[in-house]
Amino acid sequence: MGIFTIGIDVGGTFTDFLVLNTKDQTQLIDKVPTTPSDPSIGVLNGLNSVSNKLGMDTKKLLNKTKLIVHGTTVTTNAVLTGTGAKTGLITTEGFRDMLQMRRGIRSREHLYNNKYTAPPALINRDLVVGISERTDLNGKVIKEVKEEEVREAVEWFEEQQVQSVAICFMHSYANPDNEIQVKRLVQEMMPDAFVTISTDVSPVMRLNNRVGTVAMNAYVGPVLNSYIDRLLDKLRNSGFDNGELLIMQSSGGVTNPQTVSRVPASTVLSGPAAGPVSGKAFAKASGYENAIVIDMGGTSFEASIVQDGEISIKKEGEINRNLISLPMASIHSIGSGGGSIAWIDKGGLLQVGPQSAGATPGPVCYDKGGEKPTCSDANLILGYLSPSFFLGGKMQLDSALTRNAIREHIADPLNKSVEEAAFGIYQISNLNMANGVKEVTVQNGYDPRDFPLVVAGGAGPIHAAMIARELNISEVIIPIFSSVLCAVGMLASNLRHDYVRSYQKVWEDASFGEVIDRLKNDRIEGTNALITEGIEEEDHIVMVGLDMRYRGQHYEVTIEVPEELIRTNRKKEVEKLFHDEHERLYGYNLEGHEIEVINVRLSCRGSFAEFEPKKLETVNGAEGIDPKNYREVYDPVLKEFINTPVFDGDRMKAGTSVQGPAIIELTTTTIVVPSQFNITMEKYGNFLMRDTASKSNGKKEETVDGSNLSISYL
Repeated sequence: MGIFTIGIDVGGTFTDFLVLNTKDQTQLIDKVPTTPSDPSIGVLNGLNSVSNKLGMDTKKLLNKTKLIVHGTTVTTNAVLTGTGAKTGLITTEGFRDMLQMRRGIRSREHLYNNKYTAPPALINRDLVVGISERTDLNGKVIKEVKEEEVREAVEWFEEQQVQSVAICFMHSYANPDNEIQVKRLVQEMMPDAFVTISTDVSPVMRLNNRVGTVAMNAYVGPVLNSYIDRLLDKLRNSGFDNGELLIMQSSGGVTNPQTVSRVPASTVLSGPAAGPVSGKAFAKASGYENAIVIDMGGTSFEASIVQDGEISIKKEGEINRNLISLPMASIHSIGSGGGSIAWIDKGGLLQVGPQSAGATPGPVCYDKGGEKPTCSDANLILGYLSPSFFLGGKMQLDSALTRNAIREHIADPLNKSVEEAAFGIYQISNLNMANGVKEVTVQNGYDPRDFPLVVAGGAGPIHAAMIARELNISEVIIPIFSSVLCAVGMLASNLRHDYVRSYQKVWEDASFGEVIDRLKNDRIEGTNALITEGIEEEDHIVMVGLDMRYRGQHYEVTIEVPEELIRTNRKKEVEKLFHDEHERLYGYNLEGHEIEVINVRLSCRGSFAEFEPKKLETVNGAEGIDPKNYREVYDPVLKEFINTPVFDGDRMKAGTSVQGPAIIELTTTTIVVPSQFNITMEKYGNFLMRDTASKSNGKKEETVDGSNLSISYL
């Protein structure tokens, strides 16, 4: 039996690893550059690096590994870059333009831009074929499928070298027979194609939702399945013979490769979904049930909410303006990472992102061919990054190249010094990220001041203090594993299987007996899947979700209901949950107004988490820690360069407290502690940073002399 479990998160710039030794409880983290052409190569490179650190070869490490949990951006990148499979769509005659029309409205960020053009749909219009079938809203088949029309469509797809086929018909959620018949015919004629029907992926009312989801499922299916096959081959050839591979889903739960191979669209937020999962664990270690979790990596920035110890889940979302109607962690993502490129727009204003230097060539300071300045380049100029200690010294940063790039592209055009330009880049990045946090808080009825900020990503702790101040958040939690928080989340997740069925009823006529019957087969499937994955039935957690709305509304509110309330027919309690959630989201409820149920949902979960924060040694009053060196650092509060102490974060013990301005360097990240902030290492490996001048904690604002430095032990 293996003794290692490994969490792997493939990001846009770096691939992160967390290795747990279940025998002696040791924990090891590592980062290697991502290999965009084939991310499985980067995974193996990282495993080689990890095995070297453990003093063994890769084959021995994998032979002793019982479990690998993997989060991947393969499907996300396929959608964002337009590199998915060539896909055809068979739909009801007269509805060929659904994907191109989308919902017929502009997104909020482009509402007033008359020149805005949405990204192309995932399936070209010439590869969308309508056939003369029809089912009514009650599930009655009005027009049978004509086999000759299906064969003509398949012949056209074969001529166009289509690799994947999506099938979605009107009202198929009420009766999937026509979809099933067409799927069988297509599979007979195209045995090598990936074929998917909407009722297997998202059997809900609203044609736009279903067609968008099944189109994305077909578009990313061959890409994900090919990647998983390559990864499994590489792992087996390297000695991973006895262990199990699990894949992170967008919902924040993990499952086996066979499940995601059927619904590959369930992985479009595979990597980022692990962030709030691990953020929840570290927030709890610091005594918080609620938290805002942010993750600033090399390419993007994600923000999410943990409420009452649970991550926030939404029932639908958009990836590059393509709708997907599957459960996913409620994460707002923007192009603001360490590699985000700084540029000047036509109006002469400085902008940062969303374009990124990515892993190749990367920021200018990496000296790998990058020419345009990035956020990381600005951080180097401001003294936040050490040229000689990046990634613990594995990578040297080039300050001269960086200065020249910022001068040429930003400073000279704006008539500013290099340092002023660098701080401008830093400030704009912080504002972009603070606005990203507001998207998941204020826009969803939350006040960010009520939450601590849990910070993840290699670049996140550099910006954390000033993002928090912008939001008037007084407490910031920076886990010691901040730079690989998503990899930690892989091993802090539970097994999860989600299902949804259409069930449109007026609340008075809704029967919980019918709900149970509608979900019966899904419950059996979910229970069997958990048993197969090693979870005993008595340990299963089953939650029922209801999509409800007031009669006449065009949007629904999803509430999660313990199965016990459904089985005991406690409709009044369920109704109150809906009123309360509607009021929290929109500031009012219409208690007494007629209610409708639109869809019913089922979530089967099994406790699985392998990771728990490890308790650290607590310092005693006689011990101390001295700065390992000093360097000139730009204090973002005092707005001047200060000779600032730099501490070795890997040597700090629980109880150590440092007053800003200070820099804390760890092997894979750097924490910037500005003036008016202090930071304390807690017993479970969290750095807790507090804004001592924050109005939210009731203290008066005051300026702290940058020369004053104090170290104390709690």
